[in-house]
Amino acid sequence: MENPVPNPNRFEWERVIHEALVELDPDKLRKKIAEAEAVIFDRLQAIGRDGSGSDERNALQDASNTLLTLKREILKFPDWRA
Repeated sequence: MENPVPNPNRFEWERVIHEALVELDPDKLRKKIAEAEAVIFDRLQAIGRDGSGSDERNALQDASNTLLTLKREILKFPDWRA
């Protein structure tokens, strides 16, 4: 059985996350992360209102964790969990 290739943009907001992932300039990366976090927040608010979208909710959580890793590893934000 062949493994299907996941669609990299199955949700509209994933484009913004991808832009942050490929940004190399730290100043631009800060802005892109802030934009991506706002998009995630807005989408979670919308999903919360209609009560659906568990797959999307999981994808949003993964994206949020990825942005947190970028902030810690690339931008050297402190790890508040330590």
